[in-house]
Amino acid sequence: MQHPHFIDADGSFTLDRPEEISQLYFPLASEAGLKSCVSPDLGGDAKLDQETFLLEPVSVENLHNNRSTRNFWLVGADGTAFSLTGASAAQQAVKFTPAQDDSRLTAGFMWHTLERTLKPAGVHATLTSFVPVRDNVEVLCVTVENIADSTLTFTPYGAVPLYGRSADNLRDHRNVTSMLHRIRTTAHGVRVCPTMSFDERGHRPNQKVYYLLGYGADGQAPAAFYPTVEEFIGEGGSFTHPRAVLENYPGVPAGACRAGREAMGAFRFAPLTLAPGASARYILLLGVEESDEAIDRLFVRYDTAAKVDAALAETRRYWKEKVNVTFATGDADGDRLMKWVCFQPYLRRLFGCSFLPHHDYGRGGRGWRDLWQDCLSLLLMEPGQVGRMIEANYGGVRVDGTNATIIGAGDGNFIADRNGIARVWMDHAL
Repeated sequence: MQHPHFIDADGSFTLDRPEEISQLYFPLASEAGLKSCVSPDLGGDAKLDQETFLLEPVSVENLHNNRSTRNFWLVGADGTAFSLTGASAAQQAVKFTPAQDDSRLTAGFMWHTLERTLKPAGVHATLTSFVPVRDNVEVLCVTVENIADSTLTFTPYGAVPLYGRSADNLRDHRNVTSMLHRIRTTAHGVRVCPTMSFDERGHRPNQKVYYLLGYGADGQAPAAFYPTVEEFIGEGGSFTHPRAVLENYPGVPAGACRAGREAMGAFRFAPLTLAPGASARYILLLGVEESDEAIDRLFVRYDTAAKVDAALAETRRYWKEKVNVTFATGDADGDRLMKWVCFQPYLRRLFGCSFLPHHDYGRGGRGWRDLWQDCLSLLLMEPGQVGRMIEANYGGVRVDGTNATIIGAGDGNFIADRNGIARVWMDHAL
């Protein structure tokens, strides 16, 4: 297995053909609440908490066997379909052969760029993913460049399956909860608002709206939509071989409604013509909000490529300033790797033990020992906050010296027990 090649003093690195590395994924998150992870083919998931998964929950074993990924397709004039993430049946069939695409991953703190050269298509693609600092939205910036000697015409498609419910519903009422989906197409995308959250504990009204929005050059809206999995993959199709893409299904216009189906954030853009050396950009926005009005307000903040570029620059700057410890041991690669070690406490604070594919235990949150380990590491990076954190942590200590076992989001949020089962962990006593 290849090792990362560091490209700057901040720990940014590259990997060639990252899809050849098993169990590889990358964290993306903001302190606003959205927690995502992306694999080299843009698999992975995105969620706010255990009850609010935008994309279908994954473990590390799902990364190689789950076809439910973020995807962006180009269909050539001859009808040949290409996945810019490499997640098509045809491209996966030639993996590990001379016909395999050339690809490269470049990443830094909370941003991830995948480059892919599709020689049969005459295209070089760049896909950058990040979660802005202040919003619960994952942004995917797609750039398509013509590297051929002649003018090319493609039909672009954005495609992201929208799970839109609790992680528990993978096994608990999966079909019933899909029946609760209320799906609408709007001018720029697909929105899903389940009528309620449903499990054996009861029925609760739902207010969350899950969405995928997209636009092309100059704010170009999609031309047609495929709001359900059935409409996108077609009879007998799959996410890596979708009939809507392969057979040019007409789709539906903005304003269409669907109910009781698995939701699909998928749409087709107008045909794209690129002269040699020319490029075009597309932006996809996926996330969760409390209302349609909140989504509309968010879209205004990211409705141009210039606004997205500014948000990416702010995100990179924010996390670079957070990880403000520099090492100079004489081993440049070791020093840059240590930047990621310093970044780990921030990831643990955001993701806890349960919200990345190598999830450890529980249903979210951190462990008791994690809190104190974080304090030690943050003495180097945010010493002004450590005193307040230690004081808040003592809110989890019982009068008998034992500690709370369930730790909520933020500092000082502890839960004595879950499901009415009082527990004492004497091996964690102070």
